[in-house]
Amino acid sequence: MAGRRGAAAARRPPASDVHPALVLPPAQLAGRIQHALVGEAVTERQVRAHVREALEHGFDAAVVPPCWVWAARDEMRGTTGRVGSFIDYPHGSSTTAGRVGEAASLVDAGVDELDCTVNVGYLLSSRLPEFAADLAAVVRAAAPVGVKLMLELPLLDARRRERAVQAAVDAGAAFVVNASRGAVGIADPSTVSYLRRSVPPSIGVKAAGGIKTIEQVRAVLAAGADLVGTAAGVQIVTGRGQVPGSLYSY
Repeated sequence: MAGRRGAAAARRPPASDVHPALVLPPAQLAGRIQHALVGEAVTERQVRAHVREALEHGFDAAVVPPCWVWAARDEMRGTTGRVGSFIDYPHGSSTTAGRVGEAASLVDAGVDELDCTVNVGYLLSSRLPEFAADLAAVVRAAAPVGVKLMLELPLLDARRRERAVQAAVDAGAAFVVNASRGAVGIADPSTVSYLRRSVPPSIGVKAAGGIKTIEQVRAVLAAGADLVGTAAGVQIVTGRGQVPGSLYSY
């Protein structure tokens, strides 16, 4: 028996080699989760409840639809909580002028965090200059708020992935994100690891798309993600309740 215990211990990596995300209790990972509320029928009541959940569990930010940033900001009053929102979600196909205007209006509304889709159609059409110029314009319009660019990597081949990442770096992205939602691709450790290797340490990596379990959160954090975007944050950190949406939702 003692020999078997010794062999098992020998197979385990030293404690110093274990990523904290793999061993910390779920509640202690809440500070890495951006708690997202998305959909076409979101109400003010839902937004305010969502913000209270973010504060209760200590999530990194409460992410809400653009039209409700004011309500989230109001609910956050007197706290240190952060409010996030989306630019041109979910398709990224608006004009650059429209995207720039949305970014500026959200900054004026008091947003702390911004996630922006990219016009992946430009990349697929080999219009890299237009793709890069669009990203740079949105990032400039959002300043001083940093922009997390959702690069839709599952839709791209290896060469286009490299171009998308480089354009995001050149544009001054605060973070790069693997995808906008699960319908584009489920966040996975290999893609997160690719992003972490591909951008300088000054740029963060966020994992998003179909993250519904604590095991997924642990895996992408261990792979190099700094933040995780999900609509299932409460269920992930508490282990209670029904997970909203399908695997292919945010």
